[in-house]
Amino acid sequence: MDSGTTTQLITVGATLGGVVLTLLTTTLVEGRKLKATRHAEAQKRAAEHANWLRDERVKAYAGMSNAGEEAFQLIRSEFATLRPENRGEVETRWRERRNELRKAHNQVALFGTEEPRRRGKELWKAARNGVNDILAELDAGEPAVRRASLNQVLTAISEAGDRFLEACRADVQGTVPES
Repeated sequence: MDSGTTTQLITVGATLGGVVLTLLTTTLVEGRKLKATRHAEAQKRAAEHANWLRDERVKAYAGMSNAGEEAFQLIRSEFATLRPENRGEVETRWRERRNELRKAHNQVALFGTEEPRRRGKELWKAARNGVNDILAELDAGEPAVRRASLNQVLTAISEAGDRFLEACRADVQGTVPES
C-alpha cells in the first residue's frame, strides 16, 4: 500500500470513529433529555392531581358544612313545633335534609383526610341519632317535642359541626388539629 492510500484509510477510520462517537454521545444526551422531560411531566401531573384533590376536598368540606347547617336549621325551626298532626311533612323535609347530609358525608369520606372523615361521621351521627331520639319520644306518646331533648340534639349537632370545621380548617391549612 502506498502512503496516499494509508493516509486515506486513516482519515476514513478517524472520520468513522468520530461519527460513531458523535452518534453515541447524541443518543446518550437525547436519552437524558427524554428522561428529564418524562420526569418533569410526571411532576406536573402529580401537582395537577394534588391541586384537583385539594379543590375536591374543599368542595366536599363546604358541602358537608352547608348540609349540616341546613339540618341544624330545620331541626331548630321545625322540630320545636313538631306535633303528631304535622309529623308527616316534617319527617319528609327531614329525610331530604338527612339524605343531603349523607351525600355530603360520602363526599368527605371519598376525598377527605382521616380527621375530617371522622369528624364528618360524628356530625352525621349526631344529626341522625338526635332526630331518631326525638321521633322515638313522640312514638312513646309524648304530645310534643320536649325542649330539653331539642336543645340536647341541637347542642350535639353544633359541637360536632364545630369539630368538623376545625378538622377541615387544619387539613386545608396543613396543620395538625389538637385533640
